[in-house]
Amino acid sequence: MSAKKSQSPAQDSLASSSPPPPVVTFLRLGHKNHSQWNALGSASFVLISGGMSLAWGAGFAVHSAHRDQLLLTVHMQVAWYATATLGAIFGAFCTHRLPQKPIYILGSCLVIASGILFLAWPESSSAVIAARYLDGLANGLVFVPALSTVGEIAVNGIRGLLASTVEQLATNTGILMQLIYTAVWRTEWNVAIVADQVHGVLSIIYGVIALALALTLCVESPVHLLMRSNEQRAVVALRHLQRPYMVTSETLLRLDEHKLYVAASREMCWWLSLQKGLPPLLKILAHRLLGSLCLNLVIWSALFETASQLVSSFQAWPYVVFGVLRWCGCFCVVLLMDTTGRKKPTLFGTFSTGSFAFAFANLFGRTPHMITALVVLLSLQFFAGLGQCASAVYLTEGFPLAVKPHLVAVVYVMELITRLLLCSFAPSLEGIATYFQVLGSLSMVFFLLGIFCLPETRLVTLAEAQQKFAKWFNKDF
Repeated sequence: MSAKKSQSPAQDSLASSSPPPPVVTFLRLGHKNHSQWNALGSASFVLISGGMSLAWGAGFAVHSAHRDQLLLTVHMQVAWYATATLGAIFGAFCTHRLPQKPIYILGSCLVIASGILFLAWPESSSAVIAARYLDGLANGLVFVPALSTVGEIAVNGIRGLLASTVEQLATNTGILMQLIYTAVWRTEWNVAIVADQVHGVLSIIYGVIALALALTLCVESPVHLLMRSNEQRAVVALRHLQRPYMVTSETLLRLDEHKLYVAASREMCWWLSLQKGLPPLLKILAHRLLGSLCLNLVIWSALFETASQLVSSFQAWPYVVFGVLRWCGCFCVVLLMDTTGRKKPTLFGTFSTGSFAFAFANLFGRTPHMITALVVLLSLQFFAGLGQCASAVYLTEGFPLAVKPHLVAVVYVMELITRLLLCSFAPSLEGIATYFQVLGSLSMVFFLLGIFCLPETRLVTLAEAQQKFAKWFNKDF
């Protein structure tokens, strides 16, 4: 008895001095699962080139030799959007049917070829049109499989971070790069390289990095492999998507989660999947189309008209501030996708975008207030980047597995058509003010509907997220 009594205090002291169990911090979680970003890094760099092309087509190509043709020639306007649409349709057919790696390799090679055309023949309109065809095809091919499978590759704790980084942050990085080199370029510089060649050099760099990542680090979606009844390869894929690269209890838990996800999908017929996909389709489509209204030729015209009235000749700095604020808005929210969630930043960004749009519409054209109008327009871009960040996460979470690639393609194609229509005409001053009033109205409508209809999907499985999206009304925050 005395021996037992003498041992108990020692055991208590050892227990009290033992270190606490490790806390899974955000950085540790990211380090453990960084292989999941590596698996989609190729798609991310292709989409950076797409962001540059979006900004180029929206008018942010002041020093391009082809800017006048961009505004006047239908062929130049349509090129990128047409092949991006075709690529998205083909990508929807290939997703969950063919391996992703060949698609990413092809997309990377197309971006490199596009950059070579820009670099080698910058003065040739035919070469630039061909380059935009190739870059559009690359982005369409990569967008659908990447956004369809990013949620299947990522663990629940970083799914929001990964999806928004791969698509939204990458696209906004491309937009920022286009605006920076457009801003710093000077036609009076006595250099051998012209502005369009800079575009080509950057595209080649992105394409080479994307190709290297596709060849070395691309990992197939475990869900795709389970749909092909290849459980052994699915385990290998899961092993390569985490650190350490070995099969652990967590690996097996994720395998079981994916099995349940695939089994639930197989229990639904295609028609039932389409029915369940209709509510998320309308919600996400409205969200993405609202984002397309915040970067187009009308927005560029508003920026140009506002800034040019403040100084005798249009300066470059508004371009840089425009791109930096848009990128910063996206970056700030990327880090909050799996903590604060998706719904709150989306609603806050949308409400702020609508408020600033109304303010700009009232200030635009009133010369004494043009500096205020410029500040409002630049601030609007910050909140546009903030409010759109979660749209990438919703794309990968919202749709039933059987119809996910097809509905992702539908959303992307509708977004492309909207961008094309808005980049096909130069508005009048009255038209710009009216446009921002419409943008403000639509933003407020989406904000009010989003309070009751948008779900909060952080830290839930894909199956649970899809069930939330299938409901018309979601009041959770």
